Formats: sequence, C-alpha cells, structure tokens
Amino acid sequence: MEKNCTVENCKQLDKRNEKNLHLKYPASKIVSFIILTLFCIVWIAPFVLLVTVSLRNQNDAMLYPEQFLYPHSGYSFESYRVILFGETTGEQHITTGVDYVNLLCWILNSCGSAIGGTILYLLVASLTAYAFTFLEVKGRNILFAIIIASMVIPGAATTIGNQTTIFGLGWQKVPLIGLILPGLCGVYGMYLIKTFFSSIPKDLVESARMDGYSNLRIFTKIVLPLGKTVIFVQGLFGFMGGWNDLIWPQMLYGANVNNKNLWTLQVGMAYMLGKYRTGNQIGVSLAGGVVCIIPVLIVYILAANKIVEGMASAGVKR
Repeated sequence: MEKNCTVENCKQLDKRNEKNLHLKYPASKIVSFIILTLFCIVWIAPFVLLVTVSLRNQNDAMLYPEQFLYPHSGYSFESYRVILFGETTGEQHITTGVDYVNLLCWILNSCGSAIGGTILYLLVASLTAYAFTFLEVKGRNILFAIIIASMVIPGAATTIGNQTTIFGLGWQKVPLIGLILPGLCGVYGMYLIKTFFSSIPKDLVESARMDGYSNLRIFTKIVLPLGKTVIFVQGLFGFMGGWNDLIWPQMLYGANVNNKNLWTLQVGMAYMLGKYRTGNQIGVSLAGGVVCIIPVLIVYILAANKIVEGMASAGVKR
C-alpha cells in the first residue's frame, strides 16, 4: 500500500513538474527564441567573415579560400599594417607613403564631417523644433505639414539638386562645407525632437516668459536640459549617418585622384576596395572595411541604453 502511494505521488509530482516546465517555456517562446537566434546569426555572420578574412595572411586568401574561420597560416595583422602604416607585403608594395598620408586626411575629413555636421544639425533641428512647438507664428501648422510631407520624397531624389547647387557655388572645393550643408535640412530628427518637446508642459514655458525669460534663455535653460536624452540619441544617429555616408561624398569628389585629400574614409576605402580586390590583396580592402566600422561600433555599444531611452522618450520604441 505504501509503495503504491509512493508511486502515485511520484507520478503526480512528475506531472506537476512537466506542467510547470510547459508554463515556464511555452512553445511560442521557444519558437521566438529560435527565430531571433537565426536572425542574429544572419546579421552577425557577415561581420565575422569580414574580420576573420581581414586577419588572414595575404597568401591564404588565394591558396586556401575555404578556410575563412581559422586561416591555414594562423591570424595575422599584416593587412592592417598595410592600411594603417603603409608597410609592404612581401615583394609587392601594395600601398605607399602617399596613401598613408591620405589615410590621415580621410580620417580627419570623416571626423570633421560626422562630428561637425552632427553638432550643426542638432542646433538647427532643436531650434526648429522649439519654434514649431512653443512660438505662436501665423501659418505655423501649415508650414510644419509641408515640411513633414517632404519626408515622403526619397533622399536620392534631392541629391542631384544638392550637387548642382554645391558645384554652382564652388563649395565642393572647400573642405567639409559641401559635405555638411545638405545634411542640415533633415526632417526626421527634427520631428522626433519636436515630438518630445510637445510633451513639455507649456505652462512651464509660459511661467518662464512671465518671469522675463527670452526665448533663447528658455531654450537653453529649460527646454534643452529636459530634452537632452532625445537630442543625444539624434546626435548619435547623425554621427553614424555622417560617418557611414558614401554616396554623397562620391558625388562631390567622384574617383578624381586629384581630390584625394578631400575624400572621406568611406570614399578612400571604396577606392582601395576597387584597387585591391583581387588575388592576395583582398585582405587589405577588408581590413579597410573593419577600420571604417570600428568607431561606429564602439559608439553604439557605449550608448546602447541611451539610444533605447531616447527613442522611447520621443515616442518611438524600437
């Protein structure tokens, strides 16, 4: 009798454990986990391939193309020494001292374009968002609707007009000016900043005006500190967009080697990708790709929490 009770108790206990396991890990969660894992693999695999191939010995790419995860001759920083320091690889001189000097110019141009363009854009976007939110101007809503409607126009459709304007003024020869100016008219960031500004109580702004605050002081002392998170996030997006931009700099400078000192890092790496894309030189071009990615990757990792917080504050949740 005691044995039967014990067996029955064990069976009941097993059923309870099985039921709890199903409650803890339902089928929907398991399927979601599998799908998300596959998506992560698909997104990460190209970057892993990029890094591993760039770390291969120059001859491995030709002799052992199938060994991309662990090279036949082991990992090597040979391609990065070529890219960053202008070193030779074996008997073939892949890059020169002039290329090394140009690389420094490309990095400086990219930093100037990304950082300078982001700062100016945030200034223009935040001031515009403040005007549309807190200033009572006749026709404000109509003007705002027209600006928002312009978001449906693809960016590629306006690049020809921007190029014609910049070339007509001769600004393509001025460092950074031609790169930065067209980006100051972006609407999306201004819209997100305005969305957050609209959540700020207008009584707070009106009280400040009654105390004698000017619009500039209200903007700098009240509105800007409250909206610093969403502005910071838009700054990160602006920096990443400016750093990664390839089409617009190429439209300005093309493949004209006489303008090498005006190229951004992306244009320079694209040029090197075309120049060193065959044979045992493929590792050099891929190392250039890694060099382009690393700064943005570091910034994104360090500011990941701020990005989620800022997008949530602006009313957009990713």
